Amino acid sequence: MSTRKLDADSFARNRHRLINFIRKNGDKRITSQAIHWLSSLTPESLSQDGAIILVHIKNKKMLGILATADYGRKESFLVVRTDVRERGLGKHLTETAITQLGKLYARVAFDNTASLKTCLSVGMVGFSCITGVTGKPTLWLGAGDWRRGDIESV
Repeated sequence: MSTRKLDADSFARNRHRLINFIRKNGDKRITSQAIHWLSSLTPESLSQDGAIILVHIKNKKMLGILATADYGRKESFLVVRTDVRERGLGKHLTETAITQLGKLYARVAFDNTASLKTCLSVGMVGFSCITGVTGKPTLWLGAGDWRRGDIESV
């Protein structure tokens, strides 16, 4: 079992596989905006501060993905394969991202209890309520070396 950060070449080779995985396992909670971001992401963008794509693979099967842009201020999402949920993989990917990036932000709709549970289990702090891109009440969360002021310009 391994979690790895995708480099530009691995991302370019696996972009369609990642998008298919998200569509199949994202329970229609990953916004079309987020999928469009990933589909149009340039490999060079992965070298920017706060950008990361982590994948978890076991026996040559992708079990989870976490992706962010600008520490999650622009985009962030987490998807775990439906048949391996409730085993701590989302928590592991989120903790890995926080460790590697130093801070992480996420916007989670109030009705997405699984994602809220994952975020809170790694110590993320809810600090602002907004209306998300889908029109739902949404919570901004931060972890690591986060600052509320970081999202004021977003």
